[in-house]
Amino acid sequence: MRDNLASYDPGVRTSWPFTGRTSTLDEVDSLLRTGGAQGVVVAGAAGVGKTRLVREALDRLEPGLFTVLQVGGTAADAGIPFGAFGHVLPVEGVAGSVVNPLRWASEALRSVSGDGLLVAVDDAHLLDPNSAALVHHLVLHREAQVLATVRTGAAAPDPVTALWKDDLARRVDLVPLTKAESQAVVEAALGGQLAEATARRLYHSTQGNLLFLRELVLAGLAEGRLAQVRGVWQWDGDLPLSPKIMELIEARLGTVGPAEREVLEYVALGEPLGAAQLVDLTSEEAVERAEARNLIASAATGRRIQVRPAHPLYGEAARVQAGAERVRGRLADLAAAMEKTGMRRHGDLLRVATWHLDSGTAAAPQLLLAACRQAWTLHDMDLALRCGRAALDAGVDVAATIWLASVLLLAGHPREAEEHLARIADEPMDEATRVSHATVRAFTLGLGMGRAAQAERLLGGTLERTTDPALRREVVAHQAIGEVYAGRLGEAVEKVAMVRTPGLVTPRAAVLADAVDSLAAMLTGEFDRAVPLASKALDEQDGWIQELPTLVATFNDARAASALFAGDLDIADSYITYGEKRFAEEHLSHVPAATSRYLRVHYCMLRGEIRPAVRWAHEAAAHGAKAISALSGHGYEVLAYAAAAAGDADTASAALDQAERRRVPTGRIFHFPGDVARAWIRASTGDLDGAARIALEAADRYAEHALRPYVMVALHDAVRLGAAEPARAGLARLAGEMDGALAGICARHAAAAADRDAEGLDEVSRAFADRGMALFAAEAAAQASRAYGTSGRTREANAAATHARLLAARCPDARTPALTRLDAPELTARQLEIARLAADGLSNREIADRLVLSVRTVANHLQAVYDRLGVRDRDGLRGVIG
Repeated sequence: MRDNLASYDPGVRTSWPFTGRTSTLDEVDSLLRTGGAQGVVVAGAAGVGKTRLVREALDRLEPGLFTVLQVGGTAADAGIPFGAFGHVLPVEGVAGSVVNPLRWASEALRSVSGDGLLVAVDDAHLLDPNSAALVHHLVLHREAQVLATVRTGAAAPDPVTALWKDDLARRVDLVPLTKAESQAVVEAALGGQLAEATARRLYHSTQGNLLFLRELVLAGLAEGRLAQVRGVWQWDGDLPLSPKIMELIEARLGTVGPAEREVLEYVALGEPLGAAQLVDLTSEEAVERAEARNLIASAATGRRIQVRPAHPLYGEAARVQAGAERVRGRLADLAAAMEKTGMRRHGDLLRVATWHLDSGTAAAPQLLLAACRQAWTLHDMDLALRCGRAALDAGVDVAATIWLASVLLLAGHPREAEEHLARIADEPMDEATRVSHATVRAFTLGLGMGRAAQAERLLGGTLERTTDPALRREVVAHQAIGEVYAGRLGEAVEKVAMVRTPGLVTPRAAVLADAVDSLAAMLTGEFDRAVPLASKALDEQDGWIQELPTLVATFNDARAASALFAGDLDIADSYITYGEKRFAEEHLSHVPAATSRYLRVHYCMLRGEIRPAVRWAHEAAAHGAKAISALSGHGYEVLAYAAAAAGDADTASAALDQAERRRVPTGRIFHFPGDVARAWIRASTGDLDGAARIALEAADRYAEHALRPYVMVALHDAVRLGAAEPARAGLARLAGEMDGALAGICARHAAAAADRDAEGLDEVSRAFADRGMALFAAEAAAQASRAYGTSGRTREANAAATHARLLAARCPDARTPALTRLDAPELTARQLEIARLAADGLSNREIADRLVLSVRTVANHLQAVYDRLGVRDRDGLRGVIG
C-alpha cells in the first residue's frame, strides 16, 4: 500500500507542451496551497484538457507539501465497491464485514498517509458509489483534500456533485481553447510559427478540443501534411484521421444506424446542406434521429435551414468510414440534386463543380469555366485553380485559355501559364483576342517570370500591330502597369493620360488606368488623391471585379500604403484588415495575401511592435514565395527589415540572401525594404556611420525615380542612425511635396536632431506618440535626453530619459541605437502605479483608497514622480505617461 502513496514525482511527462491554461492553473494552484477550499473539481468536456491540467497542478506542488494518492474512475470498476481504491486499500479485512465501511477505509488510508493527504481523482463521475462516498467523507471531515476531474454533462454520483454543491470544493469549469490558445499550444509543440490559415483550419476542425488538436497535429506530422515551409508551419492537403482520433469520435458517436450514418455522410460531404434537400436525399425520420443523437446540427440562415455536422471531425470521420466508392456516389447524388434546383443560390455553382470534380463525374467545360471565374472573383485561388485546370483538360477555346492562364499566373504557376499561352500563340485570333493574349502573356513574362525586357517588347510590338483605338489604349494601360512596377512613375502617368484622352475606352483599360493612377499617386506622396481614387474604385467594383478581380488588392494596397506613409495608422489598420479578411481569411490567394502581410509588417514597425512585425514578415515571405516572381523576393526583404530592427542580424542577412536570389528587374518598387534593411544590419555591427551612409544612398536612388515615401523612410532612418544633418534638407523638401503629417514630423525630427534642439526633440517625440508611433517617439525622447544633458539641464534630461524608457517599454523587442544607448532613471513600481492612476485623472484621495495608502504617502510619491519626469502637474504627467 505504501508504494502507491508517495510525494508526487513529475519525472514522467508528455512531450506535448502545456500552454493556454496558465490563469486556470494559477487558480487551482492557489486554492490548493492556501487552503482556499478543501479541494478543486475541474469540469469540462471530453478531451478539453482536464487530466493534463491536474497533472500540471500536481507538478507544481512543493515536495512534501502533500502526500498524493492518485485514483481514477472507470466504467469497468463502477460496480465494484471501493473499486477506485482497490490498489491501495489493505487486503486484510473486508469492508462489508465492519459496521462502518467508510470509517474503515478512511482510517486505512490515514494509517499510512499521515497528515496532508491529497486525493487526485480522474474521471470522478465514473466512481463506484462506495469510492464516491469515501472521497466525500474524507473531504467533509477534513481528512484529505481532493483534486478531481468530471466530464461536463455526464451523470455523477451524488457524493461527487455534493463536493461543489455543498461548497466543500471549488468547481472550475474548463472551456475549450480559443483560437489564439490553440495556436499557442501548437506553436509551442512545433517550436515554430504556425501559418494563420493553418491555425484557423486546426481550430475550426477541433473546436478548441485539446485532445483532438494534439492527435490531429501528430497525424499531420506523420502523414507529411503539416510541414515547415520557409520558416512557417503550414498544412497542405486533407486532414488525416489517426486511429486514435477515430476511436475518440466513435466513442462519442456510439452505435450509429445505417440511416443516420447516411444522413451524416451527406451532410459531411455537402455542408452546409439545406434541410429540405437533405430530407429529399434521405428521409425525414432519419434526419430527426441524427439530430436527436447530436450527429448533425441545424441553424437558420435567412429563410433556409442549413445543416452541418455537430462537430467538424464527425464529418471527417464519416468521409473516411464511407470509403472512396460510396463518397463518389454521394457526391454525384448531391451534384444531381442541386442541378435539378437550377443552382439559383449564391455558391451553388461552385459546390456543384466541386462535387463533380470530387466524384469523377463529367462536368461541362462551360460549367467548370464559370465556376473558375466565380472562385477567382471570391479570391479562392485553390478552387479557381482546380476548376481552371479541369476546364483546360476538358477542352476550351482560345479566349478561355487566355483567361485561364491569368488564373494560373495569379495562383503562383507562371511557367504553366506561359506554356498554355505559348501553345496557342499561333492560333487564329481576332484583334481583341490577340490583345488579350499579348497583355496576359506580358504580365506573365514580366512580373511572373522576371523577363521584363521580353514583356516590354511584346507589348510594344502588339501596340504597333493593333489598329482599333480602344484596344490600343488597353495595351497602353498594361504598359503603364509595367512602368509603375519598374519605378518609372513619370512614364506611367504619361501613359495613363494617353488612355484617358477623349475617345472610346474599354472598361478594362479604364479601371487599369485608375489602378495605375492610384498606385502612382501613392508612390509619389499624393495620398490625398490616391485614397479617394482607390476607395471610389472599390465602391464601384461590381462593375469590373469579374474581369479583373486582382485589382481589388491593388486598390486596397494603394490606399493602405498611403495611410501608412501619411502617418494615419488607425485608418491604415482598417484598410489592412479589409485586405487580410478578404484575401487571407475568407479565402486564400497568395498574391494579395502577401501584399496584405507586407503592409501589416510596415504597420507594426511604425507602431514599434517589432516581434509581431517579424512574425508577419515570416508569413509574408511564405506567401510571397508562392506568388509571382516580383513578389517572391519582396517577402524576404520585408523580413530582413523587421529582423534587423529586432537586432537579429543573422536572420536579416539570411533573408536578404534569399531576396537577392529572387530579385527581378521589373519589381523595383518591391525592393525598397531590402535596401533599408542593409543599413540596419550594418548598424547591428556598431558601424553607425556606415549604416547611415547606406540609408542615404538608398534615399538618393529612390529620389531619382520620385518615389517620395521611400525617400522619406530612408532619410528618416538616417536620422535615427545619427546622420540628421545630411538628411535634413531632403526631409524638409519632402514635407512640402508630400501629403499627410508624417513627412513634416520627420523633417522636424531631422532639424531638431541636427541642431541638438532638446525642446524640439521633445515636441517631435510627443508628435510621434500622438500618432501611435511609440518607437520613433522613444528614440526622439532619448535624443532629447542627451541634448539636455549636454547643456547641463540634468532635471530635464532625466525627465526625457524616463519618458523614453516608458515609451520604449511598448517596444520591448526593438534594438535600435538610440534605445540601446538610453540611460534613464527608472520609476519604482509603486511610483509608476501612482503616476498612471494620476494621469488617468484620479485624485490623491481616490488613489489612496484604491492602493490602501495614506493621502500624504500618495502626495509624496507623486511629487517624486514630478521631479523625476520634469513635469509640474497632472497635465504634464499625462503627456509623459500617456
